[in-house]
Amino acid sequence: MLSFLLDEQISHVVAEQVRLKRPDIRIESVLHWQEGDLSGAADVIVLSVAHRERLSLVTYDQKSIPPLLMELAMSDGHHSGVIFVDKNTIPSDSIGVLVQALIAFYDHYNALIWTDIVMFRSPSNV
Repeated sequence: MLSFLLDEQISHVVAEQVRLKRPDIRIESVLHWQEGDLSGAADVIVLSVAHRERLSLVTYDQKSIPPLLMELAMSDGHHSGVIFVDKNTIPSDSIGVLVQALIAFYDHYNALIWTDIVMFRSPSNV
């Protein structure tokens, strides 16, 4: 089952709006989840805690996350999925577009087992 953890680059309003529209979707913001304890934490820690809680990380960070995923793969480590969002297709200030994109993504991919899956999200792909 798919559950989302939004990283620090994504407004917590996205999580709030998804919850309002679809209370059946578990979505957390790293800014508020676990009292914000992961806010400012190293990416490797965020991925580790997200994996323990079976949350797939949603991030715009296509620079530092891919090397961490490679390190995990090479050391037989695991994660609970990463969904990359591209700022050129869904700007970070387009909250409504991102909300709708995540809901559509959830509806299409919810049944997958998200361990070690990496996908890219744009407004047009599902």
